[in-house]
Amino acid sequence: MQSRIGWTTETARVLAEGEKLEDDWLMLGRVIEPDEHLTVRRVWLRGATTGRLGLLLTFAAGGRPLDPLPARPGEYVPGALSFYPGALPMRALLTQSAPRRPAPRPSGLNARQALAAYVESLAADPWNERWPLVLQDVRPARHGEGWALVDAYGDALELLPGWDAMRLLAVSAGDPITVAGEWNRAGLRPMTCWQGDRPVTL
Repeated sequence: MQSRIGWTTETARVLAEGEKLEDDWLMLGRVIEPDEHLTVRRVWLRGATTGRLGLLLTFAAGGRPLDPLPARPGEYVPGALSFYPGALPMRALLTQSAPRRPAPRPSGLNARQALAAYVESLAADPWNERWPLVLQDVRPARHGEGWALVDAYGDALELLPGWDAMRLLAVSAGDPITVAGEWNRAGLRPMTCWQGDRPVTL
């Protein structure tokens, strides 16, 4: 709750006292929101063994470059995450212990399972605005005036209004694919998709 009203936790304190978890962290994808005053980057991770989700949040002011990414989307980053305190602890600091390495295509959920996971996150933190999802065996399709990802059961998750699905269409070529995205109440923002085991950054 303190973070919701502007209180912050010092980096050194998080590294010293925060919950630590070692794993091979799959980089699901990243979202960059540029602004003339402040650029924000969110990097979403998922532990290969634990399944735990992590968020690396980076800021750059005044047009300065962001710190280098620890890996490319679709790669493993071996290391430890130190989590910030919170009702739904996802934001973390990464201490990388080995070089990044390739990862296979991740397992995913269908549309109903994905929404259920998001609802479960809201039970822990009603103010949670974003949630990483990995959808398995979905196809991009027209949905009203926009686009959606449709699973094998015919259920769909809408993409963010105005999001261009052409690259997803090119990768899928009509076949089902795996897609990692960032979900909020406005829709899904795809970050990475997989053609076989080959990740494609969106």
